[in-house]
Amino acid sequence: MQNVYYIDNHFIKENSSQYMLSIRYSTDGLSFCIHDPNNKLLVFFYQPYQLDTQDAVITKVKKIMVDDELLNLQYKKVFILPCSKEKILIPASLFREDDLVDMYRICLQPEKNDSLLYHKIEVLDSYLAEALPRSFVTFLNARYNSLCLVNSAYPFIIHSLSNILFNTNHLFIDIHDQYFDLLLTQNNDVLLFNSFDYRSVTDVIYFSLNCLQQCQVDKDHIQTTVSGNLVNDPKLSELMGKYIPNISILNYAPLSQLVRNNELNNSSFVYLLNIHKCE
Repeated sequence: MQNVYYIDNHFIKENSSQYMLSIRYSTDGLSFCIHDPNNKLLVFFYQPYQLDTQDAVITKVKKIMVDDELLNLQYKKVFILPCSKEKILIPASLFREDDLVDMYRICLQPEKNDSLLYHKIEVLDSYLAEALPRSFVTFLNARYNSLCLVNSAYPFIIHSLSNILFNTNHLFIDIHDQYFDLLLTQNNDVLLFNSFDYRSVTDVIYFSLNCLQQCQVDKDHIQTTVSGNLVNDPKLSELMGKYIPNISILNYAPLSQLVRNNELNNSSFVYLLNIHKCE
């Protein structure tokens, strides 16, 4: 797939300090969008690539940030969403900034030169924490004022919880290039949030069913929403529908209306396009 670059004719570079910039990067590409103060989408960009290591991804991201003219402007607010499986959710009642490294190491092992970043999810009264290379965080802070670094699961959780129906069980699945995030709710409470590696649609189904079983949730009485990679794969709905009923696919119709590209999976960008509304 070729690069996608949409620029609305109302976009004015000289007004960038009034706009909000959102950037999402992962192992399969970098995308960014720009919104005006009225939430109008002015710019959408997507550059696909295939990289396997964090170092390779960050090198690529830095190059795009340095080379792209629009990423060198000054913005009112800049959101950056790294897509990483390695993250933890910590209840606010247990969270202590001084103890964050030790708490993180209970589940994951940060590298020696990593910085631990955290962001509070008010609706859950919890903190989402992850590790990023300290040198990259320094690079980003030097480039962007009013920077907000949050894991891509942050808008996923916010958006999902804002769309649950009262007294209904919900399963939310957001599929990335090499892993997927899963959020399970019951009676408006969060039962489980976790991330899993996968190689195929079958893996996604297996882990989802296992989570339902472990949490003792009846799969026949749950609403399931799937977003991200694979949603355009017929096997996803076909196979998953055999095991989990009541599946809906989350899409972002306005993007398809603006960007005429049949290869573009707009579901992968739902949370990027809404992160500025979460703050």
